[in-house]
Amino acid sequence: MKFLKLFSVGVIALITFNAALANASVKIGVVNVGLLLEQAPQARVASSALEREFSPQQKELIDLNNELEKKQATLRRNALAMSEAQQAATEREIAMLAREIQRKRNDIQELLNIRRNEELAKLQNQVNIAIQEIGNSQGYDLILYEGIAYTNPRIDLTQPVLEHLTKQFEKQGNNFNR
Repeated sequence: MKFLKLFSVGVIALITFNAALANASVKIGVVNVGLLLEQAPQARVASSALEREFSPQQKELIDLNNELEKKQATLRRNALAMSEAQQAATEREIAMLAREIQRKRNDIQELLNIRRNEELAKLQNQVNIAIQEIGNSQGYDLILYEGIAYTNPRIDLTQPVLEHLTKQFEKQGNNFNR
């Protein structure tokens, strides 16, 4: 029953849209949001900030990995001179260190994903605002994005939106809103 109601609403909306197209010219544009999220200066600043924020944790992982490699090399080098108990203790130590590294790597990756999603949400909000401002200022009736198989370059608004984002970024004095 719900599907039938949704289907009916969709058909009515389509009929209304077609009637509007027949009676008036409609200005339509398309935006490649993926390209904007990749090339906007705000995206580059956010990416650099995340790299700086997580560089201490990455350095810690590198240091732990180096420590693990040293212990493994020492074990290989001295295995014949060690007693079975010493070998077993060293192997346990290596295994514990490897688990610690993996646990820290997973924790850092999870935190990085959370922070990346937060920054992406901020950027998506800025992109949506820029699209709305371009739409209003240039008189667009409909601007589409996501899931479009083909777009005529004549209606592609990606570059004007990117330029708008760049101007906003420069106006803010290169201070990314946090």
